[in-house]
Amino acid sequence: MYSIYLKRLLAALTRVLVLLCLLCCFPGLIFAEEKALPLHYTANTQGLSGVELWYANLYNNNRFSCALVTILIIPVVGFILGSVADFFISRTGLDLKSRAK
Repeated sequence: MYSIYLKRLLAALTRVLVLLCLLCCFPGLIFAEEKALPLHYTANTQGLSGVELWYANLYNNNRFSCALVTILIIPVVGFILGSVADFFISRTGLDLKSRAK
């Protein structure tokens, strides 16, 4: 006898909990008015020169090429910084190469 009432109570509490989760997590689905205009991000090129100007213009004109250049630059800079750090660490007397197996 009590199990029927308990099941109904749990079902009602579950519905309320799901509704509260939807209201908290996705308020834009319920309270949205009109679709917003898309944002256009551009880099400010005033006062830039050289490589900085080239990279900012690349970002403004072709985002895909900018992404490819960034993907190529990050590992190269990481290798250079790692090599410099390894050089200075080996100059201090620490031998990190003997630990690598």
